[in-house]
Amino acid sequence: MKIRDNENLVVLGIFLALVSLLSALVLAVVSNLTSQPINDAKKAREAAALRQILPEFDNDINAKAVYLKSPAGWRIQVRAARKGKKIVGYAALAVNPSGYAGTVKMLAGVNPDGTIRAILVTEQHETPGLGAELCKRQFSKTIFNLTEPVPAGLPPNKYLDQFNGKKAPAKGWTITKDGGTALYATGATVTSRAIAKSASEIVLAFRRGRKTVNRAFGGVK
Repeated sequence: MKIRDNENLVVLGIFLALVSLLSALVLAVVSNLTSQPINDAKKAREAAALRQILPEFDNDINAKAVYLKSPAGWRIQVRAARKGKKIVGYAALAVNPSGYAGTVKMLAGVNPDGTIRAILVTEQHETPGLGAELCKRQFSKTIFNLTEPVPAGLPPNKYLDQFNGKKAPAKGWTITKDGGTALYATGATVTSRAIAKSASEIVLAFRRGRKTVNRAFGGVK
């Protein structure tokens, strides 16, 4: 190989290294510029979700969290919502690994007595048109209400709302197909089971974790 060829290879190597360094710097700058807006948007979505499933509260609900162990061994994250000094509810997050297409994350508002107030599925990868529909909350538009404003409050979902205000059986809710009482949708049996399981694990975790919650926040009966 000629000396000039060696020089060309060195120059090419330096050039590629500079390009790589410049690309890394650009990506770092872009990431730094976008990370804060992304985090702010995530916090805003979470705050909106909490307002939907809990009574009105005025404390910093994110200031403190405890973790309860559910019968299935899940770690249920719990935060307390207060109005003044009174606890008006809890926010509980359950991560179910057994959805049809992966993880299903459920955020539940829990009443001070340990029963469910309202449920939102905050993350799911279920089949569109089948399991995904069981996890959604949205008002349906028809020709009869096309011009009407969207109603205030949480859109109904019979698969999520069926647990509101109820005390779970000792072993939790199961769907009617499995001999239980929880509703399920044909063609979305696995998702139906995942929803019932998540609701059960939240309520049962509160039932067995009263002392932990009381030590941290007070209020579970």
